[in-house]
Amino acid sequence: MTTGTPFPPALLKGDLLRLVPLDLDTADSLGPITEVWVDPRRHQVIGIGFGGGLGRRSQRFPWSQVVSIGHDGLILRTSVSAPNDAENGPFDNTIAPSEVEVWSDYGDCLGTLVDYRFVPSTGEILQYHFTTPIPASSPTSSEVDDGLLPGCYALPPQSVISLGRRRMMIAHDALAQAERLGDPVMPRAATPRAATLRASLDALPLDQVFDHIPDPKQTWDATLDKTRQARTEFSEHVQEQGQRLQSEAQQRLGNWLGNVKKRTRRLRHQLRETVSDVTAGLPDPPQRQRRRPEPPPVIDVDATELWNGDDSPYR
Repeated sequence: MTTGTPFPPALLKGDLLRLVPLDLDTADSLGPITEVWVDPRRHQVIGIGFGGGLGRRSQRFPWSQVVSIGHDGLILRTSVSAPNDAENGPFDNTIAPSEVEVWSDYGDCLGTLVDYRFVPSTGEILQYHFTTPIPASSPTSSEVDDGLLPGCYALPPQSVISLGRRRMMIAHDALAQAERLGDPVMPRAATPRAATLRASLDALPLDQVFDHIPDPKQTWDATLDKTRQARTEFSEHVQEQGQRLQSEAQQRLGNWLGNVKKRTRRLRHQLRETVSDVTAGLPDPPQRQRRRPEPPPVIDVDATELWNGDDSPYR
């Protein structure tokens, strides 16, 4: 489909999710569109998101970076700004509605929001589409008077009082102007991939799967037994390694001491041989003659010469 403008005059959110998003600069696919972000007060599409889930935030781009929308794909310029600047960018106070219940201000749950129509060039939302459930019995007279027979209806944003992540509140008086689009429809899945995944899960033989799931108590007891066995084996291994290392250390110490003793004896023997070789060439020392001790001198003294005159004691 080719038109004179890069955008169609109107587009449903369900049709937007089926488009292939391509990067204008690289021609690479950005993955399936998983989120459409809306300003709930201005009723305007603000941006789109890719990926996400399992605790990870999606990769988001403002709607102003959408260059064109065709029959098969959406062209996006990703090099304009950082895609994940959601806290300080245009994604403030925005929501990505999914599985939204439609309530009236009279306290009646009317149905489920299934889609909305918007202008791609500006992002302005034109209509909200919701479906009413099929009752189990024939509708009552009050339901017929209210004009809420089972079917799919469209309401303008002016009928919406508030819009949140899980519920939409509309004015009861605006139900008379609701446009009936057709028979009731089931809410569309976010992506064909999600519907395929759900169908695959539904086709699983869960009874056979559960039969192969082990008993948690038995698994826990087996884990405890393995842990105790591993701890015992580790302790024995450490003890054996310690004994082996101690034996090797003692053997190495004994070998070292034996080598030291052998070297000491060898050095002592070599020293003795060296001393013997040195002293063998020296002359014998002279024999010393033993001197007899000389007798003390004899003093010959005349006893009469020692006393003079009358001092002699022999008088």
